Amino acid sequence: MRDVRELLLRNGKEKTFRHVSQVAEVCRELAVRFGLDPELCEIGGLLHDISAVIAPADMMGYAVEQGFELCVAERKYPFLLHQRISAVVAEEFFGIDEQTVLSAIGCHTTLKANPTRADMLLFIADKIAWDQEGVPPFSDEVNRGLEVSLERACYEYMRYMNDNGKVLCPHPNWTMAFGYLCGQV
Repeated sequence: MRDVRELLLRNGKEKTFRHVSQVAEVCRELAVRFGLDPELCEIGGLLHDISAVIAPADMMGYAVEQGFELCVAERKYPFLLHQRISAVVAEEFFGIDEQTVLSAIGCHTTLKANPTRADMLLFIADKIAWDQEGVPPFSDEVNRGLEVSLERACYEYMRYMNDNGKVLCPHPNWTMAFGYLCGQV
């Protein structure tokens, strides 16, 4: 936690530090509730936006340099790369080798096809720990979904975003995850 705090604050990312701290707390609470490892989930929450110290334009350069296969959505909105690059930073600079954590970090914005429970937990915790002013507009739907399952909560969030035109450019992982969730709920 201290290393995450130090890196983010040293790079002027106080708001990001507050957000990841809140996400980590929600991850821990949801992990207990849904029978996942609270410590691993909390680590994912703390590191999910660690690449915020890198400008989106630099993320694109890094992704191209590293040979990432880029989709149309990532080319159009390079900030979408932050999830994948955060997983790299978590592994290479923070020494995280737990694949469950790295997978969840790597898809926390878009989710992915056949997501694990840990993937869904971080995805929805990131949305619950809203980094904007006020209450998230999808809060009621997501909370009702959580009363049923992680799958239902993720579905409700994604449905809300799709139905309200909030998806800027559908990422293939988003589309596959939503299709998967539609078959689960």
